[in-house]
Amino acid sequence: QACGDQTPGGSLGAGAHAMTPRPGKVEVPIKGEVVLRRPRKAKAGDDEEATLMASADIAKIIRLDGPGKLNWLCKALPLVRRRKLQPSEFLDIITNQRFAGNLDDVMPWGSQMVTMLRSEIDDFQPQQVQLLRQCDLWGRFADSDDEKAVERATSSTALPA
Repeated sequence: QACGDQTPGGSLGAGAHAMTPRPGKVEVPIKGEVVLRRPRKAKAGDDEEATLMASADIAKIIRLDGPGKLNWLCKALPLVRRRKLQPSEFLDIITNQRFAGNLDDVMPWGSQMVTMLRSEIDDFQPQQVQLLRQCDLWGRFADSDDEKAVERATSSTALPA
């Protein structure tokens, strides 16, 4: 048989698949490797992964850079809302002095985090909100004018206008 005339029953053998080589090129079949992927689990698997990520060690989260902390916060806030991550555990991380320690004042990550926290503030008890407002992150990155408006809107002592 000619080189370009290889068929499944030909020179390659009965089990090999025939390939048409370029003219003048001899193709030598090589044994392949089978790669299998496990099917993705349902939503429950993703939630477990997110829970592990969100409730990770405080020391690991504190060492993250600005974008890493913002990413962590994006994953953690929905878990707090669904109570898969306890608000007290979440606040232990956020209110830690070292959480805001390595955030740069020039970059927007700190203020983005405060904005996200403001949008989810209803998920926390009044005492927890007070604790949140006293933390270093809030103090450094909350805009004072916005803070006064939020204070008036959420304060129980505010007089109706």
